[in-house]
Amino acid sequence: MSGQKRRTILATWIVANAACGDAVRNVTGYPVWGAIVLLTFAWVAIELVLLRVRLQRMPVPVVAFAAAAVVSAAWAIAPGWSLLGSLILVGTIAGAVLIATLPYRTILDVVHWTLQGLLIASVLFESFVALVLRRPLFPLWADYPPDVSGELHWSSGAIFIGGRVQGVMGNANLLGMIALIALIVAGCRAVARIDRAWPVWIALPLLMQAATRSATVLFATAVVAVLTLLVIAWVRWRGAVFYRIFALAVAAGVVVVGLIIANWATVTDVLGRDADMTGRFDIWERVIDLGLTSPVVGVGYLGYWMPWVAPFDRLGEMHGMVYLQAHNVWLDVFMQLGIVGVLLWAGLQYRAVANCLGTLYRSPRGEHALNAIPLLLWVALFVQGLAESRPWIEFGLMLLVIFAIGPLRRQIAPRAPRTVAMPTAS
Repeated sequence: MSGQKRRTILATWIVANAACGDAVRNVTGYPVWGAIVLLTFAWVAIELVLLRVRLQRMPVPVVAFAAAAVVSAAWAIAPGWSLLGSLILVGTIAGAVLIATLPYRTILDVVHWTLQGLLIASVLFESFVALVLRRPLFPLWADYPPDVSGELHWSSGAIFIGGRVQGVMGNANLLGMIALIALIVAGCRAVARIDRAWPVWIALPLLMQAATRSATVLFATAVVAVLTLLVIAWVRWRGAVFYRIFALAVAAGVVVVGLIIANWATVTDVLGRDADMTGRFDIWERVIDLGLTSPVVGVGYLGYWMPWVAPFDRLGEMHGMVYLQAHNVWLDVFMQLGIVGVLLWAGLQYRAVANCLGTLYRSPRGEHALNAIPLLLWVALFVQGLAESRPWIEFGLMLLVIFAIGPLRRQIAPRAPRTVAMPTAS
């Protein structure tokens, strides 16, 4: 087996595990999942050594953010768990570096087929629960009473009765975001005429988005759609015409946002959500209060909150449920790493979007569709981060690191292959 094929297989597993880590945890429990992650990190480390990766060439914002997370264990509320969370962060970044060493078209293939596979698996999984089990399914390692809140179900088995679908990842919002990412990649591949069966790969994410009914993902999809139209306008009309279109889009966006704010209660009622965004306002208030106890450097990095670590085991409690995130990535960063962390996170975001814009701007004629993918994905993650903390853990963080690496790939991994043949249409 060639080195590139071996690394492609590893990258596929990394993407699958990062995109639906909850599914692995629901089957195995946290200890076994931790062992699997540790083995994966070890394999990644071996591959990076074989590639003779130059870590000293890594983007400064990525290194600085990781360093701040590791150092924060010194003053963290739970030093040991903070150090563990930091090591997971470093391992996640290492996985992103490994993926970034692959040719761009190979990365797109891995993301496209892995996410589409997860969507297919979600349909089959939900159908099995609904038709065979005919009852809600809980994480296999847990022993919940049958009348417990539906929020703890791995699947409610409601796919055929109009209920929200959680998929193999056991989370409707996460499934909806995976569907959006899959939709962006599939749509751009369709424009580039890579896949003959492109209607299938576009229809499946759209159906899964409709089944999840995630307000966050719905809003992110709308923003991505507007940006897509702007990219098309930029490709067709450069100069003054595009700037007029851009100005009109910005003005329309301001008006729409103003109308949403002015009619917030009506909007949330139409979406079937509470006016306080399902308790997010209360969670944000608690997160801010905890962050203000150490506003400069935060209370210590943890990443996604570990359910056994105080005070995070109760910080997100709402209506009898405990949520393990701040539901806003910027507030989560502020609480855990303070103002310093927010500035470093902003630097990482800036580096990522600058590379995404540069990739699109430098696109040769005929390749704008594929090279627009990073920018569209970055915008989707940015919008998701306003109501979810996922973009700074697992798959979201991997994508951001890959975007931040951008053109530095050749300096970081000079031995990695630089080109790849066009994928075979399928």
